[in-house]
Amino acid sequence: MSDPELKESGCEKGCAGDDGESPAMSFEEALGRLEEIARSLESLELGLDESLRLFQEGVRLARVCSSKLDEAEHRIEQLLEAPGGSAVVAPLEGLHK
Repeated sequence: MSDPELKESGCEKGCAGDDGESPAMSFEEALGRLEEIARSLESLELGLDESLRLFQEGVRLARVCSSKLDEAEHRIEQLLEAPGGSAVVAPLEGLHK
């Protein structure tokens, strides 16, 4: 993608590609872009090719959001399972390759 296309797609900060690499986007950035895509698709003013491109980007962003939420859930579980109820954050094994 060229720079203007990246900016237009919201992927200038990094979207997950087909190779499954982790994106550089925060949960909030990914969710915000996903909401923009939903509004665009709901407008019914896009052509088929653009709709498919946005849908594909939306699927990738939904996976990013899901992954970020899973990671947060695991961190919370670790906090809750800490001995003595102390708030200790331990690194998650297996989530970061």
